[in-house]
Amino acid sequence: MKPLGMQGLVAAVVTPMTDDGELNLELVPGIVDHLVANEIRGIYIAGSTGEGMSLSDEERMATAAAYLKHCKGRLKAVVQVGHNSMKAAAALASHAEECGADAISATPTGYFQAEGESGLVGLMAVIAEAAPATPFYYYHIPILSGASMNPMSFTELAAKEIPTFCGI
Repeated sequence: MKPLGMQGLVAAVVTPMTDDGELNLELVPGIVDHLVANEIRGIYIAGSTGEGMSLSDEERMATAAAYLKHCKGRLKAVVQVGHNSMKAAAALASHAEECGADAISATPTGYFQAEGESGLVGLMAVIAEAAPATPFYYYHIPILSGASMNPMSFTELAAKEIPTFCGI
């Protein structure tokens, strides 16, 4: 699979909320317009900055759909789909692809740890397979996930096992 090929600044976008803690997706067009006006080239949706792991699956899907709708043709968009449930992560990946994400990214499960690089690649393969036409990037953030791996070994194995794997 061809890598995303994004150049320039990428913004990790926030998930806009009301004071009551509800999604406020009416703000997304203004956020996207501001990023485009400031020559940002891409966005990263539902990562740490966007508090993706704190949102419900429905909130994550709604947030991704809103950003993807408004950045289409203007910004490249990567959606973080990692989840403690592999079934939910796969559903998020499939949804991101259906909504037109330029790429997906995933953290590993945070509670049950994969065993070594091969176990981690196996987990990521399940997620990537749910979005077979979308480039996949592994989001390595060991302080939160507890995942330990050798980046070179992981990359070599992932390139063999995950057809859409494009990098870390």
